[in-house]
Amino acid sequence: MGAAALLASVTSSSVALASDFDELGNFVPDKDAVDFEGFDMPNRYVPDDVDASCEEQAFEVLEGDALETGSFARIQVSGDCAERFEVFLPAERASYKASVWVRHGSIGARMTVAYDGDAGPEIQNARMSPTGRATSDGWIEMASNEFPVDGTRMPHVYVRLVDFAGVEGVDVDALEVVRSGEYYGPTTCEGVRDPVCGPDALCVGGACRLGGLSVPVLPPPELREDTAVALRERFRLFFGGHKTRLVDLPVALATIDRMKDAKTAWEYWNGFATAGRQLHDWHTRVNGAMLEGGVRGRINACFIEGDADLTHNVWPKHPLYDDILVSHAGMDGLGLQAGDRLVAIDGEHPIAWARKLVDVDWGYHVATDSASYADLVEGLGGPQWAGGTILRYAREISFIRCNPATGTCNDTIETIKIDDIPVVTSGQDLACDNRPSYHLQSGGPDPANHYVFGTMYYGRIADTADEEQIFGMVWDTLYGGFDPNGYVNSNIKARSAEWKASARGVILDHRAGNGGTLDAPEYMTDLVRPAETFAVVRMPIPVAAFDGPATVEEGVALFEDSQFASPYHVGDAGHDPNLPVALVLHRDGSASDYMPLGMKGAPKVKLFGPGPTAGAFSTFIQFNYWGGLSFQIASGDTITKDGEPMIGRGVMPDYVVDQKQSDLLAGVDTIHEAALAWVRQELKP
Repeated sequence: MGAAALLASVTSSSVALASDFDELGNFVPDKDAVDFEGFDMPNRYVPDDVDASCEEQAFEVLEGDALETGSFARIQVSGDCAERFEVFLPAERASYKASVWVRHGSIGARMTVAYDGDAGPEIQNARMSPTGRATSDGWIEMASNEFPVDGTRMPHVYVRLVDFAGVEGVDVDALEVVRSGEYYGPTTCEGVRDPVCGPDALCVGGACRLGGLSVPVLPPPELREDTAVALRERFRLFFGGHKTRLVDLPVALATIDRMKDAKTAWEYWNGFATAGRQLHDWHTRVNGAMLEGGVRGRINACFIEGDADLTHNVWPKHPLYDDILVSHAGMDGLGLQAGDRLVAIDGEHPIAWARKLVDVDWGYHVATDSASYADLVEGLGGPQWAGGTILRYAREISFIRCNPATGTCNDTIETIKIDDIPVVTSGQDLACDNRPSYHLQSGGPDPANHYVFGTMYYGRIADTADEEQIFGMVWDTLYGGFDPNGYVNSNIKARSAEWKASARGVILDHRAGNGGTLDAPEYMTDLVRPAETFAVVRMPIPVAAFDGPATVEEGVALFEDSQFASPYHVGDAGHDPNLPVALVLHRDGSASDYMPLGMKGAPKVKLFGPGPTAGAFSTFIQFNYWGGLSFQIASGDTITKDGEPMIGRGVMPDYVVDQKQSDLLAGVDTIHEAALAWVRQELKP
């Protein structure tokens, strides 16, 4: 049957199978195709805003064993560039599917519809993925789900291609566009579950977004269950540790088992993404293109868990969740200021509202410890690149405003509809880092933007006497990279040496702990405790589908078996047993779990914060698929010397301290003040 001989023929309405093969194995384009590109003389398209370094042609037309006729294109792009080939559609509103065949290596493909808007180009992308059809000489069909085009606006419609994994490039042929389904025009909406969007779309930022544009095609019936089983087995075999495998994994597997009954691509793949989110793990996420493009406006204010001690008479405290307060705010922050209280989102407590997004929010991120909600709260406000959950999914928010000048709050609730929030583009985005303020005497982070990120700030603590010699550090990263001379580790070692030599007390502010590598927390523990092997890190999962130790005795046996192969070493013979060190925590995971785990219980260390760390005591494994889909899952566990598996068990502070509304109004950081008071009581002689 030659070049076009089929290994398998898949016929399903779920995928764009407009073209076919005749009885001799020859490729036959669909006679009703709206446009077809055989790559004899392809219509290359270069948008006006393409970087100059990407303007040069990165393909060649070759003769040979093409899929259709005698020629095909071989593309080989460099850097962040792409090749684009335009198709031409009727000047009418319609919905289409597209398919293209590729060979050798891998390719990132999407159909793009670009309109000229008043505020600049309006871009809509439809990701492409394999359909299940392939030929004996290596051609693989990729297709999109349905995408709407308003041809009356004269858009540019093109396939955007980026090649991977092909030393000499990737071949493409037979780009075809066919009509499919009903036109889905721009639709406004309110709240993520607005039924006006229909079952295959979500309301994001006040506009309906078609889910199918952002996910792979629906596998054909004969592969649908097998695909789900393959994904299920990755979770079952490699995910998690003791607690998460027993508590969270069964919930996720049950969701995957229902994928086989899905009728649309969105229902299928969002089901898988939901299962990933149900694993309830700080290291685990399913990534896709659903949130590409952002939403209008911003809420440039950051929220934090606390104690609204001034307003419980206006709105009572929730029986389960902490109150939600404004930590800090900037320009375009709805006029909110530190101490204001967010009482409800769409009529519910903000945490209760955020938790219910598990089946729709592709940016959903939670702690592994089910008692920690810090990630959800941190993500409510701030810029879209760091959270923006309210702006994306809510209809309205309700809050109580306060007056810092008088130290009092209103006795009424104010409600703002998200659609009524003005769009302001000037001024800096404000990062949310769970710190109402900074406390270094000089050289600290900029309070105008809270951009700590990968920088380590250190110095004398503000408002302390010279003779007290109290020093501190503010930082978020523990990515040492196993380089003892790298930025993070060299700073930790240098500061530790300085503090042992001249400090009488230390305050470590790590309230937005983004994790890193295990070496950095090990270096930090060298300051405060004697050397020992505190735990073993059995990660990734050492035995497929291993649920971890069922008893303490089994845990101790695992520790003893692994303490020389994968130890978590803490402490150093040169530690300072008389130096009081306060570690201030809030939203901390991964390596930022290991640091407090290794410091807690040391002779002169106390932990301060509102609740447990994330409990993300594992590593993770990453998987990549087509159509913009990828996922990573936590794998493994950490077993202490006492035989306790730690995953899902965050480190509790020695002093549980909530930010107080009255303090925030007065410009006081409650948690820092508690840490400072303890250090002063324990000053090194």
